[in-house]
Amino acid sequence: MLTDKNGFKWQEQRLVVQSLKQADAQRIALDNRLKEAEKVIAALNKQLRGRKRLNEEETHTAVDDILKQYDVANLLVIGYKVDKKFTKKRGYLGLPTREIMTEIVTVSIERDDTAYDETVRNLGWRVYVCNDIELSLEKAVLAYREQYIIERGFSRMRGKILGLTPLFLSSSTRIKGLIRLLSIGLRVLCLVEFTVREALREKAETLNGIYAGNPKRATARPTTEMMLKAFDGISVAVISLGEKTWHSVTKLNAVQLRILNLLGFPTAIYQNLGIVESG
Repeated sequence: MLTDKNGFKWQEQRLVVQSLKQADAQRIALDNRLKEAEKVIAALNKQLRGRKRLNEEETHTAVDDILKQYDVANLLVIGYKVDKKFTKKRGYLGLPTREIMTEIVTVSIERDDTAYDETVRNLGWRVYVCNDIELSLEKAVLAYREQYIIERGFSRMRGKILGLTPLFLSSSTRIKGLIRLLSIGLRVLCLVEFTVREALREKAETLNGIYAGNPKRATARPTTEMMLKAFDGISVAVISLGEKTWHSVTKLNAVQLRILNLLGFPTAIYQNLGIVESG
């Protein structure tokens, strides 16, 4: 039994669950970050033409930035070796001969196996909170496993398609009306996405031609935003002459026709727009 500061009481259960699939994916991502960080840090030891040689302080800063960028600061043990090289520079233009000191900083990298193993053990864990104390662990996981889809749906309210934010309304009535209207739009986005994905799943197919710059890339889980983007460039021309009006619509390409087919829409719905003539 829990009680908040206002005296409100409720019961809840907290379920700690590890997703092995998610843990494996996170481990692979971690290994990739480690390899990339080691590669970038090792490159600091190479003296390339046109690149400034870093002193000890600058090298420390560069390494710290790399560790922070790849989020592996506690997994790599960094060592620094500083050698001083003295060279004589001949005098010229009245300047005397002088000795120049140059710092040569070498960075060594070693993985902390203990910290790595501990990090891997903590991957893939989730905590579910439920006010149904009689719900079993298995049923709770099944109920919550797709929760991110709900959250992603509401995050669309802040995107370009729906655009709830920034909000420029001051009337609470208008705010409620706008949110309800956009909620209908959100349902349409989710319904289109679900319909196409189910159609692809049933046919064991994928959809390509919706990735900009990579038309051959295919996916079995396209988003509504990606599919809408595929319809960019379509226009309707309305020509009126006397009492007659003609409509001309841009011809659909193969990808656009397939999306309509996956949605279960007959192409005639679109094609008929281009042959309407009224007097």
